[in-house]
Amino acid sequence: MLNSDLRTGKLPLKTLFKVILVLIAIILLVVYFILPIELPYSFDVPGKVLAAEEWLIIKSSNGQLLTLLRDNRTGISKSYSIAEFERGDNVKFVINTRITMESLISKSDTIGSILSNELELRLVSLKGQLNVAHSLLNQSLTGEKESLIKEAEDNLALAVGKTELDKKIFLRQQKLFEKGFISEEEFDISKNTLELDEISVEATKARLQTVLTGEKKEQIDLIKSQIDALEKESRSLEKKSASYHLISPLNGFIKWIPAGDTLVVISDTSDFVITLPIPLLKKNYVRPDLDVQVFQPISNEQFAATLKRLNNSIEYLFSKPFILASATVVGPKGNLMPGLMVQCTVKCGNISISEHIKRIFSSEIF
Repeated sequence: MLNSDLRTGKLPLKTLFKVILVLIAIILLVVYFILPIELPYSFDVPGKVLAAEEWLIIKSSNGQLLTLLRDNRTGISKSYSIAEFERGDNVKFVINTRITMESLISKSDTIGSILSNELELRLVSLKGQLNVAHSLLNQSLTGEKESLIKEAEDNLALAVGKTELDKKIFLRQQKLFEKGFISEEEFDISKNTLELDEISVEATKARLQTVLTGEKKEQIDLIKSQIDALEKESRSLEKKSASYHLISPLNGFIKWIPAGDTLVVISDTSDFVITLPIPLLKKNYVRPDLDVQVFQPISNEQFAATLKRLNNSIEYLFSKPFILASATVVGPKGNLMPGLMVQCTVKCGNISISEHIKRIFSSEIF
């Protein structure tokens, strides 16, 4: 039957199909093993636009304020700070009133300030103690003066009287606080006032003793050392107070977050980074410095980018493994904005026909 079909030039359909498959297989084998032909390869993935650098002010779960400077080009946090507060402190975060949604922020601009009631009270208390200590030192250095004795006695009487009065107020405030009729802040103010009064009484007693008897060198040295300790503590608190002014470390635009733990984001939009998921099956075709074509569908614009970084960890998107990569936009930025979703074409360069055949017959397609 087959010889008859060959003589007549007619083949059954199944036989013809098998012959065609064999010929295709032979051609593919010749191309695969012999011809050194390479063809370009690229693939499309979605991407998200990020600012090159971002500075964030974040509220932690325990009430602390964190600042984070993040470089999206490298994926590394360049700096990180925490503003810590005393337990029970009444703290407020106040945004600079001159800053608006459209504000262009310059480096070193004050974005906001942290107001700490406890810190302010401690600074006031230290200032009072320093004033008393300096007065005591001056009196110790001048020695006994008859005209100052009565003044010192009068000052002591006034200090004792004020302390007794403020102690009564404190005891009354303490009872009100325990019953929940006043706030902790009001109670703390009364407590701190009494403490300052008691310090003042001790200081006026010492001053009276000084004008009566004069001071020994050892006592003067002690007062100087106390002043030195108070000044060191004061400088430390002043430094802490200065750190409560949040200063922008970069130029950029401010973005308000309507809800959540992130309060403010300042984005440096002089450069942009595109984050894109690379399917794991395409990993072998991808390397740094590849060209990436970016299409922004809203404004119908195209941008050029260069692949810069590939993560070493695998993540999953819709149950499919991928590696997160980032590309830096080069050339004009057009209407790009942080948060935009774009379409990216990763150009992998030329690969051999054998690689194309492997890719086609791999599970990447089927």
